[in-house]
Amino acid sequence: MKNILFPIIILTSSVALYSSCTSSQAEEVQSQPQEIVRSVTIAKVAPSAAPLSLESSGILASKTEINLSFKTGGIIAGIYTDEGHIVKKGQLLAKLNLAEINSAVAQAQAALEKATRDYERIDNLFQDSVATLEQLQDTRTTLEVAQANLQVAKFNQKYSVIYAPQAGKILKRKAETNELVDPGNTIFEFASALSAQVIRIGVSDRNIVRVHLQDSAQIHFDAYPNTVFPAHISEVAESADERTGVFELELTVDAQGYNLKNGFIGKVKIFITPEEQYYKIPMNALVEADAQSASIFVTDAKQQRAKKIKVTPLYIGNDYFTASANTEIPLNVITSGVAYLQDGMRIRTDNGNWHPENRQISQND
Repeated sequence: MKNILFPIIILTSSVALYSSCTSSQAEEVQSQPQEIVRSVTIAKVAPSAAPLSLESSGILASKTEINLSFKTGGIIAGIYTDEGHIVKKGQLLAKLNLAEINSAVAQAQAALEKATRDYERIDNLFQDSVATLEQLQDTRTTLEVAQANLQVAKFNQKYSVIYAPQAGKILKRKAETNELVDPGNTIFEFASALSAQVIRIGVSDRNIVRVHLQDSAQIHFDAYPNTVFPAHISEVAESADERTGVFELELTVDAQGYNLKNGFIGKVKIFITPEEQYYKIPMNALVEADAQSASIFVTDAKQQRAKKIKVTPLYIGNDYFTASANTEIPLNVITSGVAYLQDGMRIRTDNGNWHPENRQISQND
């Protein structure tokens, strides 16, 4: 009986010991922290030298716009055109009531005639040694003043009538018949038909050095949403605007026969040729940045862990920025989930398999 019980006791003890060891190992495994794996999206960004687009917006205007007004004040006798009218060079647009102005001309003319008679009489007396040299000089001065007064009166008379300075269009009319206006008040805003239509935009000092005269551009107007209007840079400011601190660019627009009206808001895209190769990185890949560098996450060589790197920013677009690329090696840039990543953290893509050809960022985006 003792011989039978002894093996049973040994077997029971062995099972208990094994169970104890297994339980301890399981508890030890459970107590060890598991490595966090973050789900991310990846984009393959290759070095490129393709032209970049500088985007902005501006208001369409004529290159030559003139505010037409009267030289003198008075009551408007007639206005002979309206907003939107096409006018010819020399066409009468408006005039003042000339009664007062014509009277001033007549008065100056009469004064000149009297001064002329006085001078001729004193000159004859001077020749006969009856009048003095001083009297002759005084009458000559009076004659010259009368001549100048007549020129002023005729000049005011001439510019009390508004004629079209050249062929063009009336953009705005700001007065009505019988209205009393002061000298210099704008009566019409006039756009020359001989000048091109332009859009002026402001750019930063960092971008002004990247653009040049004749650089090509494209412009979109909401009035013609399916049409792209070609343009080029026709003026580049040499100094910044004192109020805004930006530099002004003027772009000449090719209307291509369309009726483009001044005041249209145009979305401008200027094409800039980069001076060096660059990476075009989606903006949502940006982790942090300053004036000198930007931090992003890329994958390691095995595409299993996140690696934080710094790049040198060159240009900032609407939804991307560029970074210097002095290599031909593409970057596997992490574009989502970056806020929860740390350097060296294990990663996986949303679909579990990453195919670079499906995440290629087009350089034309």
